[in-house]
Amino acid sequence: MVTTENGVIKSHEEIQQLSFIRADELETMELEKPLFIVEDMLPVGLCFVASPPKYGKSWFVLDMCISAATGTKFLGHKTSQCGVLYLALEDSNNRLQDRMKKVLNGRKVPQDFAMSIRAADLGHGLIEQLSKFIEQNPRTKLIVIDTFQKIRTDMKRGESAYTADYREVGTLKTFADTYKIALVLVHHTKKMRDISDTFANISGTMGLTGAADTMIVMSKEKREDEDTKLSLTGRDIEMQEYQMNFNKECCRWHILGTADEVEERRALEEYNSNPLVLTIRKLLQQNRDGWTGGASEIINASRMFKTPVRDKAQSLGKSIAKVQDLLFQQDDILYEPIKNGTGASKHKFYYGYNPFIGENR
Repeated sequence: MVTTENGVIKSHEEIQQLSFIRADELETMELEKPLFIVEDMLPVGLCFVASPPKYGKSWFVLDMCISAATGTKFLGHKTSQCGVLYLALEDSNNRLQDRMKKVLNGRKVPQDFAMSIRAADLGHGLIEQLSKFIEQNPRTKLIVIDTFQKIRTDMKRGESAYTADYREVGTLKTFADTYKIALVLVHHTKKMRDISDTFANISGTMGLTGAADTMIVMSKEKREDEDTKLSLTGRDIEMQEYQMNFNKECCRWHILGTADEVEERRALEEYNSNPLVLTIRKLLQQNRDGWTGGASEIINASRMFKTPVRDKAQSLGKSIAKVQDLLFQQDDILYEPIKNGTGASKHKFYYGYNPFIGENR
């Protein structure tokens, strides 16, 4: 039997054998672990950093570049010091100089950090330019292209959007894998936000994200929010979510904590300033054996304590239910609703025993 390749007839004997490895051999092989440029955040390979416009992602990647070039921490994570190339293709040298000085904030300029505001696109020699740069600067392990859109080419005739996306990103991934570097593409997110999947918001088809090794997305519930959510996922990192904010004085991003930690802190702050909670605490300070009364009595007491509860008597039960768990967890206060024969209800509060707080009071 024969097969054809570009019109040339070949026998089966000439066809290249499938390369494979047996499971028992793979089990005992000593394989090189992935190199992380930023520990637990950015391994070598192809990475997207995406957000809506004007969210501060250029400040984000510039700080990443400087941190990697100096071997200093980025967002609290250790970096592997290496050579860095930053293609700031939407900037001028003046703007880039100003931004670099602000991020450095008096620190010494790293020697192993190169920048350019111009580069070829993927159809006119970009890969050749980058390959030559690495050959001349072999310590280079991080290249950032800001933005991905600036190096893209027109779709080929008859090519679908998915195919075009996969072709271009596939070329860049092959380049990153060949030289074992982290290649970061700065990109935008879609205008229509998918609240069910943060990473589906990266602009383009699944052909882009399907080929990426790592994805980093910056997002907010509302554009005017001060804090920004940083979401990360990838082949070599676990799914992570942090809350961070931008310090305008030093022009650097700072991690506030994981999204869960920040949400827990905020919930606790709201609890501790809640007028209803403050009123219940005051009532039990005056009645150590417990207090029982109606909704109107609680509201009147809150005015006397100068912690005015804004709820109406009819809706107070719902507000108590919202803080009931935290009352016990934080203040060792137990709650019981008490129904009387007329259908009205009273509210009973008393100290319980919470082993995380102390003995029964």
